[in-house]
Amino acid sequence: MNIPGFTAEKSLSAAMGGYRGGWHSAVHGNAVIPAIPACRNCDYILEQCELHNWRPRAVCNACARNYCYEDPPMPNPFPDPFEPLPRF
Repeated sequence: MNIPGFTAEKSLSAAMGGYRGGWHSAVHGNAVIPAIPACRNCDYILEQCELHNWRPRAVCNACARNYCYEDPPMPNPFPDPFEPLPRF
């Protein structure tokens, strides 16, 4: 397949002094940044946000605005297979 005027090198070429998109991500060794943080982690996350100039912004804003998730309750591993006995 041949696309005239397109090469991989051109798509990665610098545009206006930086790569296209202009977003730079901070490199943290062995760090995983969740899209939506767990509410139980927000205290620690907000402390780290203060230390690191409120970066990564998405996670810091999510905790600051209470846009976090709670873990669902664990299911009963031994559910009662029978209905309760009727009371007379």
